[in-house]
Amino acid sequence: MPEPKAPGCLFLESVNELLRETGQELELSTRYPGKHIIERLIIPDRVISFRISLQRDDGDIDVLMAYRVQSNNFRGPYKGGIRWHQDVDLDEVRALAGQMTLKCAVVGLPLGGAKGGVVLPPGADYSPAEKERLSRKYVDGLIHDLGPKKDIPAPDVNTNAQIMAWMADQYTKYRGESITAAFTGKPIELGGSQGRTEATGYGAMMVLARHAAAHKLDLQGKTLAVQGFGNVGSHAAVKAHTDLGLRVTHVANEYGCITRADGLDIPKLKAWVDEHGQKKLMDFPQAEPAREDVIAAPVDILFLAALENAVHAENAQSVRASLILEGANGPLTVEADHILGRREITVVPDILANAGGVVVSYFEMVQNENQDRWTQASVFDRLQDVMDQAYDATHQVALDRKVSLRKAAYLRAVDDIAFACHARGIQ
Repeated sequence: MPEPKAPGCLFLESVNELLRETGQELELSTRYPGKHIIERLIIPDRVISFRISLQRDDGDIDVLMAYRVQSNNFRGPYKGGIRWHQDVDLDEVRALAGQMTLKCAVVGLPLGGAKGGVVLPPGADYSPAEKERLSRKYVDGLIHDLGPKKDIPAPDVNTNAQIMAWMADQYTKYRGESITAAFTGKPIELGGSQGRTEATGYGAMMVLARHAAAHKLDLQGKTLAVQGFGNVGSHAAVKAHTDLGLRVTHVANEYGCITRADGLDIPKLKAWVDEHGQKKLMDFPQAEPAREDVIAAPVDILFLAALENAVHAENAQSVRASLILEGANGPLTVEADHILGRREITVVPDILANAGGVVVSYFEMVQNENQDRWTQASVFDRLQDVMDQAYDATHQVALDRKVSLRKAAYLRAVDDIAFACHARGIQ
């Protein structure tokens, strides 16, 4: 029997399959003969891989594989996060970089797509000093490939504002001048933007609210399950609880799933996890362990904010929600997407639903370039405008073409990227 494919490979195949279908539906080979738009979205502009030799605090050396994939820059400089995780592989990074290209187009940003990753040893628990050395080594390997007009990294899984600060400082040392727009997701004190930490989760809930308004759905009292309670999931849950009137009955992370029938007190749960760590989620005193996996939670809405391929052919039939919101990248396999479609379960896709993070990263770049500071209220107002416009345009395509929101988002994004390629006369 053939060996099962790695998750990153499945994710990449899913993205590429959707791209090919979209290209055929848009008749790109007829509209732009000889341009080979889809091939130029599937094959990245550049794939950079390199070794990092990380000295541990005890003097030992970890030899790590590192990547940066610059997918496409037809619409502007490359933009995308850096993740540190034991399951990072090149296929995953390629898929994520391609999705960033599409995501920026969906929300109308003048940016292309990129992604970076470092493969960590299983169970790695690096000290702050080790994380700093790793951050600086990553920049060392890419020093000629980054910059505000080239490629602008941001945080992703297991990276954060502090890591961006170390990376920005290393970049500044090489350049001999302070270029704050070279990295986003930085601490506020170093040119970061208000609202960047909350942006992805809040943006997802803004899209949910817009979707509900478009379909005349009353969210008040509806139930929500959240898979993943990191930065995205926790902030989304807070906004759902406090602003949208949703009852969050299930929250899950890699250590388990907790539940409360009348709704969890999300601000208290977030404070608990912030203080005690993700491993202590199951010890939250105002909840009990869920009997079912969060995918099968008996709720109205399922918010997926963990890693890719969370819903697949083996568990898609167990989904009980009528609406899925993708806070993570690629949380559904192609097979799961088809199963859910046949079951008439609505999916709000990742390249629309979780684009709030890159939108506020772009705001951070604009503030840095203009040496400006926006208030949190101003950032969230602007984010609301961008997410509303992106949802409305995608929803209209879905209505006009009688397709899913995912297909509509891909159609919009690829169409805009194809026009940019044609208009620039790229050969």
